[in-house]
Amino acid sequence: MWITALLAICDGAGSARAQAPPPAAISHGSRTISGAVVSALGGQPLEGADVTLLDAKSGTLLAETTSDGEGRFAFSHLADGKYSLRATHRGYIASAFDEHDGFSTAIVTGEGLASTGLRFAIKPLAVIYGTVTDESGDPVQQARVSLFRQDERNGTGKIVRSSAVVSDDLGNYEFPRLGPGNYYLAVSAQPWYATHPQEQGDGVQGKGHSPLDVAYATTFYADVTDSDSATPIPVKAGDRIPVNFTLHPVPAVHIFMQVPAQERGEIFGPMLRQDVFGSMEPAGLQSMRYSSHGDGSGTPGMSTVELSGVAPGHYEMEFRSPRGDRGRVTSVDASSDHQVVDGAAGEVLADVTGKVAMAGGGGLAPRMSISLMSQQGEENNSARVERDGSFQIHGVAPGTYEVVPSAGDMAVAVRQITASGATLDGHLLKVGSAPVTLAATLVEGAATVSGFAKAGGRPASGAMVVLVPASPGADRELFRRDQSDSDGSFTLKRVIPGEYTLVAIEDGWTLDWARAEVIGHYLSGGMKVTVAARSRDVQLKDAVAVQPR
Repeated sequence: MWITALLAICDGAGSARAQAPPPAAISHGSRTISGAVVSALGGQPLEGADVTLLDAKSGTLLAETTSDGEGRFAFSHLADGKYSLRATHRGYIASAFDEHDGFSTAIVTGEGLASTGLRFAIKPLAVIYGTVTDESGDPVQQARVSLFRQDERNGTGKIVRSSAVVSDDLGNYEFPRLGPGNYYLAVSAQPWYATHPQEQGDGVQGKGHSPLDVAYATTFYADVTDSDSATPIPVKAGDRIPVNFTLHPVPAVHIFMQVPAQERGEIFGPMLRQDVFGSMEPAGLQSMRYSSHGDGSGTPGMSTVELSGVAPGHYEMEFRSPRGDRGRVTSVDASSDHQVVDGAAGEVLADVTGKVAMAGGGGLAPRMSISLMSQQGEENNSARVERDGSFQIHGVAPGTYEVVPSAGDMAVAVRQITASGATLDGHLLKVGSAPVTLAATLVEGAATVSGFAKAGGRPASGAMVVLVPASPGADRELFRRDQSDSDGSFTLKRVIPGEYTLVAIEDGWTLDWARAEVIGHYLSGGMKVTVAARSRDVQLKDAVAVQPR
């Protein structure tokens, strides 16, 4: 059963009870849902947990109670139906029953169905904390500490930014209330004593490098400056993990580039970015200076921009003018000081424009947009679709992208697409430096696919159920997932018409299920499913067999 991921943490414990609480009565029937709330770490009963019962279909709150000294809870006089359970407790992650990745198992009541004696395990919060110091052991104040996590929800294992904090006066930082998973840390800061004297605009140093012209490179755990070499921090429920950083200054690099002269009131120039776990993120800079004819050539209408306070490393520089000039992107190997970058070099950023229409001539949904998704699963460029179906995406770097439409609560996908100025491989668009024009026909996903998962001929609870498109490597937006309920039932919503393979995997929640090479191992044991155009409800006659991970 799909649920909204629970992000709120309960900071107030419920009232303790010495004896088992009386069941919360709902005068509808004769069924009972009961069990005990326990810690996922050690299994000890949790007294004072707030437990709520909701209608699984509507999300309506039906009843609530508090666990007793042995963690027990009960709801009685229930009609036959499907119910959701949620529990909160101070110091623990608020969660639904058997929750994974925003999915949970609903409890189904009825003749011959087990709904009592449930073990409701919730996970204690974890903490990563530490101190940032300089080479002398003194605290680094105002250091930006960034937390990244391996995201299991997108099925590719992509590492995404989670949050960031700033170190205090003692250099301390903390990330509380973390759930289990793999995390990464990065620190960026500037030495408090650093000065960056302006150099000659032609990139020729006049008086030698100042010993105070230094910078800190962005540092990843454990003491590396390249995210590809970063060490993951495995976090289990209840962990308290200290991670300290020591930053070492290095001689700063000055980068020079010619740009069009600034008009009054204009502020624009090159953006220096660095690769952080497959995404290009802004690099921290100390200052940016402009000087007319700073290159010494006296070229009219041009200025020289100087970027100072840059740590040596590999960067990407993008330049885009607010006057509508087409931008360029170029690689910068800032391995030594006084780098001069040719603004006319590098790859031209492309404009991707086009028009979309719904199959069958239907109207476009409001709030529709078109995104270009990189092969790493990063949404780098997107634009709103206008009422006439047109869209414009500016400044697209050369590369391969998946064309992904979105429309709020409405599920849409690309059925057909043509392109000029670029090549297509299925729905994968290979962009160069030429302008690109797209024409796409979209189809709405309005079908619901329902069925049962079984293992050994018996209903399987808590299995990950995945509807896999015919081209899993190129149609990631067509995947649908659910978690089987206590009677083995599942429901996959907003399914796009097409050919699929349905698979159910035991404990498959940490798999990179959207990668073709991973999910491919399970396809031979899956079930072929066809969702016809204009389908609404697809009831599967046969149960899908749950496969071991």
